[in-house]
Amino acid sequence: MDRRHFLGAACALAGGVVAGGTLLTTRREKIESFTCLPATYSIIPVVGDGKWIWTEPPNGETGYLEPRSYDLRIGVELKGEGNATAIEASTPVPVEHPEQTIDDVQIEVENCEAKLQALGEGEAQLVLAAPGIVRGQIVRAVAHYRLTLKKQYQAYGRDQFHAEQPEPPAEIRKLYLHDSPGIQTSSPLVRKLAAELRAESSQVHPWDLATRFYSWGREHIEPKRGPFIGVVNALRRRTGDCEELAGVFVALCRSVGIPARLVWVPNHNWAEFYLTDDAGKGHWIPAHTSCYSWFGWTGVHELVIQKGDRLSVPYEAKLQRLIADWGQWSGNKPQFRYVADLTPIASGGGSADPGPGARSKHESGEWKLVGDHPMQRYMRSG
Repeated sequence: MDRRHFLGAACALAGGVVAGGTLLTTRREKIESFTCLPATYSIIPVVGDGKWIWTEPPNGETGYLEPRSYDLRIGVELKGEGNATAIEASTPVPVEHPEQTIDDVQIEVENCEAKLQALGEGEAQLVLAAPGIVRGQIVRAVAHYRLTLKKQYQAYGRDQFHAEQPEPPAEIRKLYLHDSPGIQTSSPLVRKLAAELRAESSQVHPWDLATRFYSWGREHIEPKRGPFIGVVNALRRRTGDCEELAGVFVALCRSVGIPARLVWVPNHNWAEFYLTDDAGKGHWIPAHTSCYSWFGWTGVHELVIQKGDRLSVPYEAKLQRLIADWGQWSGNKPQFRYVADLTPIASGGGSADPGPGARSKHESGEWKLVGDHPMQRYMRSG
């Protein structure tokens, strides 16, 4: 059983408790820890209703459009099973992006200290720390957000970008042009495929290459839900879920010098690639490699949890592709429960329709659709 599958299954046991290996010994205390990766496997095609989910780009409008308000409750709750000390835990939380603004955030704590901690340009965690816990005691840190989420349509097109792109900024080159965990950009298999696809086209414009890479993945990778197998295995087996499909696109783009990265939302992800326009301004352009079929735009309100796939986190020695739920303790293992509820808020007050899209995080890490809105059937259910 591979590591991701084992951790995902174990998180559903005993209220989410998984015993990990010993990290270190301090003051004769045995410190134990676990990590639990969230579910990222939605490959269910979505046919939009035209309103809540666009079926085509808007006519005559560009920008970040149709703002919707949401409440988000996200955090960590522990219950003591006996005496334990050195309690720490963390869970990924959203940060601001052009399509996502944080209007307010408050942290509720009980028997602990907590803070929001940035990990990079597009990632953050809620971090909890408590000196100890006893049987039956509750330790809790929950962040309450008010968010505004937007769809995006910038009318991106080939003619906006020079075929000869300038060198991207140093930070973008560092993070988004090299290998990431499971995204083997330098693999001979990736480079061979990229060269073949490049040779098939009479044009080597970066927009054309990105379009070809996008189409190839959708045509040749058979959708199959399951644990992450990495880009090389996805190319060999020609199967994968949203994580493999987006990863293949990112690896192909990077292999020809186009910066690219993963975008993570509840139970799903897609990709963005980076091009500089004729005026010298850089743009991150969305490419929905599975589920939705949009290239260059986003026609749904999605909570962005993370952008990027090459992260340094305090509790791991190696770079990570995806921020995990994490906890550590010494002594009797507490019950760890990672909670999240996303609720759309009516903008007009009173009888105004808040729309579909309410989700709640399950013990397994999966965000499940909740509520009885009649348009829920148009939302991703995986």
